[in-house]
Amino acid sequence: MKLWKMCWYDIKNGCLKNIKLLLFPIVYEIVVLFAMMQKVVSYEKYGMEVEKHLGDILLYNFGGMPKYVLSAEKVFEFPVIWTVFLVLILFATLSYPMTNLQGFGNKVLVKGQNRIKWWLSKCLWNLFCNAIFFGIIIVIILIFCQIKGIPFDMHINTEMQTVLFEPDADTELVKDAFMPFGELVLVFLLSVTICQLQMLLCLWFKPVYSFMIMCMMMLASAYFQSVFFIGNYAMLIRHSWINVDGMDCSIGIPVTCVLIVFTVIAGFIRFKRFDIIQEEN
Repeated sequence: MKLWKMCWYDIKNGCLKNIKLLLFPIVYEIVVLFAMMQKVVSYEKYGMEVEKHLGDILLYNFGGMPKYVLSAEKVFEFPVIWTVFLVLILFATLSYPMTNLQGFGNKVLVKGQNRIKWWLSKCLWNLFCNAIFFGIIIVIILIFCQIKGIPFDMHINTEMQTVLFEPDADTELVKDAFMPFGELVLVFLLSVTICQLQMLLCLWFKPVYSFMIMCMMMLASAYFQSVFFIGNYAMLIRHSWINVDGMDCSIGIPVTCVLIVFTVIAGFIRFKRFDIIQEEN
């Protein structure tokens, strides 16, 4: 079977028929927008008008949390919205590759097809899954902005973000900031990267363990502000363009691209020695 036919099969069955992949981003974004508007309304009750932009909504979705400083007075509060976004896409892409290996994918391999086609097809499937998940969220945000009359620009209202994120006194946000388009690309690439890593780990561990490992990696990224914890690349409120003391994440796109290529190569090397019959049993 040709590669493009395998890709179409995976997209049709692993993307278009994946209810979790199609439903999760819709429910997630509706809840996020509702929570954001509740905070904005509470702010406006004091007679202070809040100017909103598309960039503000995107930052609220993918902002995460400011740097956590360990202290006896301040308890670590997990960034719920940011975490749910990444956990949902990890969960939505968790089971299909291994399930497919026990069905159609297994039949293809038994017939003597090259294993690299199966793995490359799953890597492309993962890319499409993330594009669909991310695309649904962006479309809902754009529809919301159109209904509410919010300008389609990437300016950031610093006062509004102070209300939404409630940073401590040590965190200073850049005034009149403008969100670079590359930040959205970086969030998307990070999402693809962690799903690829999860899929790679499934070749050694059970899917549930792979999922737990990736969740622990995201937890570590929230706790530690460092370019060595890749989750920080998708935590925009910690980046230097919006945070005076933030990180320079200019290496984020190259790093995520290298990691994606690494997972493709490492996955193929591992899959060449993968015991399909044992996995099926």
